[in-house]
Amino acid sequence: MSEQQLDAFADSEELQQLLTDIDSLPAEARADVFNRLPAMLQSLVALFEAELKGAVKNPEQHAQRLVVELANYLGGIQTYIPRNDKLKTMLRNIAIYNAHNRGASIEKLRDQHRLTDVQIYAIIKEQTQAERARRQFNLF
Repeated sequence: MSEQQLDAFADSEELQQLLTDIDSLPAEARADVFNRLPAMLQSLVALFEAELKGAVKNPEQHAQRLVVELANYLGGIQTYIPRNDKLKTMLRNIAIYNAHNRGASIEKLRDQHRLTDVQIYAIIKEQTQAERARRQFNLF
């Protein structure tokens, strides 16, 4: 990854100006700007656009803004993004934790997710610890 890529969005004022300028560009000029981005970011624009079609007006423009924001937030760092079954499991566990906090019984969660009581309790314990870790500073 080049030095230019790492620092492309280093200044948030510069980022806001870029977003403003991109929104005001004609579609051809905007496409030209995004065609000069690294291939990974171009792929993300295409992915986001496909997901946004039918849900919003101007899905391409929304996809481009999302990629610029993502690059600003994650640019220059290695990031692990889980996929497939691991992601589904993580999302299921968060949903179980949230449902339990809203008052759902262990039995209901067990039947709904086809898990055992022990598994449900383990998920709730794990998610409680993760939530606590997010909210509290680690002193040691």
